[in-house]
Amino acid sequence: MKRVVAAAILSALAVSVAGCAHIAWPARAVETHANSWTHEGVLRMVGSTKPDNLNPLLGTQVIDTDLAMFWGAYLLTLDSSSDMRPELAVAMPTVENGGVSADGRRITYRLRRGVRWQDGEPFTAADVVYTWRQVMNPRNDVGSRQGYELVRKIDTPNPYTVVVHLRHKWAPFVATFFAMSATTYPILPKHVLSEYANINDVPFNAVPLGTGPFRVVSDENGAIKMEANRSYWRGQPKIREIDFTVAPSDDDALDLVKQHKVDFYLDAAQALEPQLHGIRGMTVYLYPFTRFTDIGFNLARPQLHDLRVRRALAYATDRDQLITHVTHGVNLPTNSDQPAFSWAHSDDVHKYPYDPRLAGRLLDEAGWRLHADGLRYRHGNPLQLIMVGVSGSSTTTDAEQWIKLQWREVGVDLIVRNYSSDKLYSSRAAGGVEQLGHFDVAFEEWANGVDPDESQLFLCSLRPPAGWNIYNYCDRALDAAEQRALTDYGRSARRADYQRVQALLTGDLPIFVIWFQQRQDVVNVDLRNYKPAKAVSPFWNSWQWEI
Repeated sequence: MKRVVAAAILSALAVSVAGCAHIAWPARAVETHANSWTHEGVLRMVGSTKPDNLNPLLGTQVIDTDLAMFWGAYLLTLDSSSDMRPELAVAMPTVENGGVSADGRRITYRLRRGVRWQDGEPFTAADVVYTWRQVMNPRNDVGSRQGYELVRKIDTPNPYTVVVHLRHKWAPFVATFFAMSATTYPILPKHVLSEYANINDVPFNAVPLGTGPFRVVSDENGAIKMEANRSYWRGQPKIREIDFTVAPSDDDALDLVKQHKVDFYLDAAQALEPQLHGIRGMTVYLYPFTRFTDIGFNLARPQLHDLRVRRALAYATDRDQLITHVTHGVNLPTNSDQPAFSWAHSDDVHKYPYDPRLAGRLLDEAGWRLHADGLRYRHGNPLQLIMVGVSGSSTTTDAEQWIKLQWREVGVDLIVRNYSSDKLYSSRAAGGVEQLGHFDVAFEEWANGVDPDESQLFLCSLRPPAGWNIYNYCDRALDAAEQRALTDYGRSARRADYQRVQALLTGDLPIFVIWFQQRQDVVNVDLRNYKPAKAVSPFWNSWQWEI
């Protein structure tokens, strides 16, 4: 169902952009001639987001996971059809194959034999247990322990069997535990890291060692060089070197593409969409992705604790205008935090069509009166809000300016303060702006796994510093619905649970979801076998790529 709906969406989109340069999903290079500027066997990649840590256990950004797909590996991964497939495990545990016990509290993984770490040491069950212990180590600045904290113990009857015992059943466990989830943690090497009391500041985090197809050989301020892992268990990768660099901005990244100094501009900004087409020797891969962009409200701020104000701001936001003028029609409108192609999606939610008059009435009811200067005041104080976002992103910058204008029309003064992605999304210990609550509203994005669970964003118990409920939102009914969804194993029961979750979230409005992204990558037509996945990270099969 997911693949059929997604294909239909893209078919409609293809009609709307007819006449543009190459668009493919999933794509194959449409030109067969070699570009003179192609470096055979070397793939040069650029992005506009600097990783805050190459170890995703400690990093908080999408780019951290994207890069880990090259050097690291997981028990389970995703393919281009959004199907879970075994990687370091030989099969996905299910009730049918005996991997999941009838009560859902015992999960058994059979590990792949013959896998070696990039220094030649064998991968075993001890590495899985060690990595779990590092997730749970209170000295480590791990972004989320959700799901992992439910593990009561892990048995390893032999070096290639892992038996996980849960305190109680938890529906997303198999899709979460060292798999493609919102907490995408690769397995770490025990023999390299076991000497440390914590792994927050170890050399490994800059030059990690894994079991993946490429080995990181250097990282100089975000300029990362990776070489093929000749002992990779699937066989030696077809590309011998991958060089990743960070551009200061989206425009700078695009300049490198036009100058043919890079072969792959990953996750290109939607705001640049018209300029991405027609570049000689390049093609555009366009595909739906389980990542949404939202306006997050900090309910710890008195003016935003009032639901009428949050709803007014939602009604004052013209999403259609943002999608048209900022993303040039690339992204997909939504009324929910679950994508339309997900089995968990519900359309029975509170909707916020653009209605500035209704926004004004709600603000009046909340005591914010419009004055002659065009701003609203209460008790002599203006309704002034600080919005934070990622610097260097043309999509973010353009959207913020449109929102500033839209909210100004209803008397709200919006001040924009942008930060580098590693500063905005860093952990609380590292001074992360969102984690510390240094904002009123946040223009942000969230990338989820294939499982619809997003409870780490909204549970009362996961407000900072415990987790990523940076909105300081707490609703016991929402908690109860989320907990039911996490313990119901049947999809029909979970669908009903998530319908309730979506109804509560759109009613209470801790976040206002603007769009679901369609990811677009600008790629040298000489790159072959790139088949992007539609969740977590597209880079599941880099060992097959050729250039």
